[in-house]
Amino acid sequence: MLKEKKKIGIISILVIFLIISTFTYFKGGFKELKKNNDKQIFVEENIPQNNMEDIKEKQVTLKKKSIVVEIKGEVNKPDVYELEEDSIIKDLIEKAGGLTGNAELSNINRAKKLRNHELIYISNKNDVVTAINCPQVKGNLTNNSGKININSAQLEELKKLNGIGDAKAQKIIDYRQIKGGFNSIEDLKNIEGIGQKMFEKLKEEIEV
Repeated sequence: MLKEKKKIGIISILVIFLIISTFTYFKGGFKELKKNNDKQIFVEENIPQNNMEDIKEKQVTLKKKSIVVEIKGEVNKPDVYELEEDSIIKDLIEKAGGLTGNAELSNINRAKKLRNHELIYISNKNDVVTAINCPQVKGNLTNNSGKININSAQLEELKKLNGIGDAKAQKIIDYRQIKGGFNSIEDLKNIEGIGQKMFEKLKEEIEV
């Protein structure tokens, strides 16, 4: 009887020990699994965020590298085009399907760098500027008083005016091609970048 009780006691101790060992093993494994899962979740959550940041950076870079420019006149496909920011007029002409047979390029610098939202007008070589559309243009760029005629002066001549560089000189040429000329010297104030203050400096140097 005593031996039977002793056997039962030993078996009970072994069973308890086995239960405790099994519980401890699974508990430790669960913690390790949870830890690994947490790490995996952390990594997986970070991947989309990093990808989104990369995408945003690429989008910003792409936006900085493009400009929108309109071209009218003697090209095969006049329209508004998107080009790279370092593009020149020659690139825009090619994008617009090339020039027509009547294109006049004497006043166009095809190597000129384009500006965002700029308008380029290619005139027709057969166009005749009449007295109705444009005031009479004198044969010389300047008269005896030394004034520059803003309806006939070319780029280099316009650059001799006080405060007029390449950009403003080209805008003057573009304006008279589109509008048919200046009706008075006051029309010069319609040019972007030429306000009343600059006009006061120029009015004694110019004529139409």
